[in-house]
Amino acid sequence: MNEDAFLASLREDPGDELTWQALADFLDDSGQPDRAELLRLTRRMLPTPPSERGDVPRRHEELLRAGVRPVVVERTNSIGMRFALVPAGRSLMGSPAEEGERSQNEQLREEEITRPYWLGVYPVTQNQWRAVMDNSPSYFRAGGDGDEWVKEVDTDDFPVEQTSWDDAQQFLKGLAALAPEKGGWQYRLPTEAEWEHACRGGADGKYPFCLARPSLSLSSAQANFDGTEPYAGADEGPSLGRTCKVGSYQANPFGLYDMHGNVFEWCLDAYFQPQIPTGPQVPVQLRGERLRVCRGGCWHGAGHECRSATRRQASQGTRNFNLGFRVALVPSVG
Repeated sequence: MNEDAFLASLREDPGDELTWQALADFLDDSGQPDRAELLRLTRRMLPTPPSERGDVPRRHEELLRAGVRPVVVERTNSIGMRFALVPAGRSLMGSPAEEGERSQNEQLREEEITRPYWLGVYPVTQNQWRAVMDNSPSYFRAGGDGDEWVKEVDTDDFPVEQTSWDDAQQFLKGLAALAPEKGGWQYRLPTEAEWEHACRGGADGKYPFCLARPSLSLSSAQANFDGTEPYAGADEGPSLGRTCKVGSYQANPFGLYDMHGNVFEWCLDAYFQPQIPTGPQVPVQLRGERLRVCRGGCWHGAGHECRSATRRQASQGTRNFNLGFRVALVPSVG
């Protein structure tokens, strides 16, 4: 067997721990001991409560900082959209009290994702939107209101924006009709917990960012945001003043691009105010519309808005040139 054969097997049964172990053994035998160690540490660390992980996160981080390439399992649907496997596990979500420019709605807590799921490698692109919806809502495109910013630029692989949460639901319905998945799968937006678990890429919760490796700071050399407002002492950098081609910056250890910056991304969840010790949680509404969660930062925002824990909200009918989404592929319920 080669690595591709193991990945194909895991694509069919991502919960098969014996295959994960066999892949690690194969990497050892094929002269890739660092990748084998990183894989074993990841499989050991994620199911373990963060408080009980000991030195595993430290060694995991050392390997990522040394440039060791993680194992990423992908699948592609019938219209060419790529999805990366996000493993189940426990994550610290929210932000610690010492994290700079945090908000009160970012309570630090442990969340458990009980089943692996698939998440779009990129936000949905303008080309993918057109393939499903047969229209072009984006601001940054030829003929759009922002076409002066993208003259002679091919924006097919820029993220689609100016799409509301409701618009995203229509896209998902159309996608399911064009690219049905066999075996009881469905397309939907990721939940807020799924989104943040994926964004953190298995990194220790003390890190606000996780690209190829965990980071305490962020410059516009690492993500598309307003480079004049870097985070935590990073150098100032350029500002594109627009969205950009997806995948222009490094992927995180789960193989996901643009989790920090480019466009904010809709989540499935209704937005709740910070947890209140007494009484039930009630979704917030504005002008009669339910507020929905948006995550990830955007091209014209400051570095602190791109943190893994940053929570924003918008009415589900909102369309804006900084707001897009990515697709989750998950088992059907019932």
